[in-house]
Amino acid sequence: MKYEANENNIIKYYNGVFEVKDIKTGNEFLYKPLLSLDKSFVPDDFEMCFLYNNGGVSENSIFKLYADGIRIGWIFPIQSLESKEHDYVQDEFYLKYAYVVVNKLLQMTEFGDREYSDFSILDYYSDDIQILVYDKGNASKIECFDISYYAVDLFSKGYSFCGEGNVFTKHDIFDKNIRVKQLPEPIRDISYINVLFMELIPLQESSYSKFHLIYQIIEILIGVVFNYKFKSFIQEIEDSPDDLFEKREKLSKITTEKDRVIWLFSNFCGVELQKREILNSFCEKILQDNGKSYKENDVGNNLYAVRCLIVHNLYTLDENSRELLKELNNSFLDVVLDILFTFHEN
Repeated sequence: MKYEANENNIIKYYNGVFEVKDIKTGNEFLYKPLLSLDKSFVPDDFEMCFLYNNGGVSENSIFKLYADGIRIGWIFPIQSLESKEHDYVQDEFYLKYAYVVVNKLLQMTEFGDREYSDFSILDYYSDDIQILVYDKGNASKIECFDISYYAVDLFSKGYSFCGEGNVFTKHDIFDKNIRVKQLPEPIRDISYINVLFMELIPLQESSYSKFHLIYQIIEILIGVVFNYKFKSFIQEIEDSPDDLFEKREKLSKITTEKDRVIWLFSNFCGVELQKREILNSFCEKILQDNGKSYKENDVGNNLYAVRCLIVHNLYTLDENSRELLKELNNSFLDVVLDILFTFHEN
């Protein structure tokens, strides 16, 4: 995720030109960037990551990055380093960060037997790469900072560490800032949520696999719901030990997955009404098409029913249902992102 410098390349920068020496081959050559870079910053004071976003970004998709309210760096397409057709060609801060990035890219590039100087950064790196570069000093102001903690919110803005990004999310091109935050306190330390968004969910999988990956988030969260409900139940037992027989049904509901999914939607998060309705309509449609029962306007119940359909009756889905599942997944992912950032213990 973090790209360390390749120490086989020695980089010097003077008079607007980089001098590169490949220790492995002994070859020396020059690289003259198209932009007038500013070497005010020390590259070792910064970290750089590659991101991906195929959701309509252009070389002008250049954004200042804020993490938990603190400005830490920038996100911009690698294309912008080889172009003068964007709005930041003369921006003093962009040019300082661009210098850091070009320096790091030249250090880490495997040049092989290159002996001449006429080349482009894009000869070695795909033009769909988005660069995230941040100031380690500014990032250190955030308690327990790690860029991976922002993987979910970066994905909600369209960016991912692998795959193609979240192609169904478009960042407002008129807002030149990207503001990301960590997950809420009750689920912040569940590292597997970040792993899912960093390594698995952005990949192009079959619609069945995609549904299972997204539903993993639901299973993680209803586990948190179970812990909360069970602790509350134990407290009730301690407060009223004579009522045990009457409480048996409540315990049964706590251990039932469907009930916990329903509780998750009704009591432990705040999904936008329109998003809930869209997801619920897809759930009702696919259940109806496959002869399964559903409850009107009960997205928790109906989502769980879709889960059971896919787990137990996948072989029965026809082509129309498979196409519908793709649309359902897009809506499901949108809702899950809302759940994650509004999750709270009731």
